[in-house]
Amino acid sequence: MTKTSRSEGGTTEAELAALPFEYRLQRTPVGVIILDAQQRIRAANPQARLLLARRSEPLIGTDILSLHPEAARAKVAFLLESARTSVEGAASLVVTTAMGSLVAKVTRLEDTADGGFCMMFHALGARTMGEPDLPPEAEAPRLLKLPVMRGTGDVTGLIDVEDVVFLSAEGHYARAVTRDVTAFCPRALADLEPRLDPALFLRVHRRHMVNIRHVRAAERSDGRWWLRMADAGSSRLPVSRAKVADMRRMLAV
Repeated sequence: MTKTSRSEGGTTEAELAALPFEYRLQRTPVGVIILDAQQRIRAANPQARLLLARRSEPLIGTDILSLHPEAARAKVAFLLESARTSVEGAASLVVTTAMGSLVAKVTRLEDTADGGFCMMFHALGARTMGEPDLPPEAEAPRLLKLPVMRGTGDVTGLIDVEDVVFLSAEGHYARAVTRDVTAFCPRALADLEPRLDPALFLRVHRRHMVNIRHVRAAERSDGRWWLRMADAGSSRLPVSRAKVADMRRMLAV
């Protein structure tokens, strides 16, 4: 279905996509941060602050890796190391944050006292950072495969969604657990939830989403409900009070 949502000035996304690249580039918000040689943030433009700042925590002086969950740090570190060691002094890849998928590019700085890096990122596709959700007719289709990362590098593996036992939030990313493996998913749980079949997946807690097919048991102890999952470790996940009714209805318990 053709997207008809309108951007500032009354231009539809389809019309915007048809405009010359140079025009679209001028309209694309770009986040920019300057890192010192120890990968600490020295400066940031407003778009970068909007994307990276967390609660009241200071941004300047913060190690860029600390803004990512531990499972995602290897990918960001790989990007910086590639820029530091490459002949061109630059490297880029697609990263996922709570604001959506971004194209990130890092350039090595050589004319400063201690070196460092300049990192730039912009939204992937026609949408811009911070743009509200698309209307229902423009929503992305259901996921059949889940992207996962293992090790370093820019290689994305894919696993069948039906094999996922549960997903757990890891900052702006998610941890995917199957019966056999645990893998890092470069997507936020909030981004995944609307693209998973609600007849199979239930957000039982702010940090956990379960595949109902892989629930082994529903347990009640100390006034709380827990779900025992079918992964190798028989994980025991909490059910928040707000989700108890939905869980009991789906499991008939």
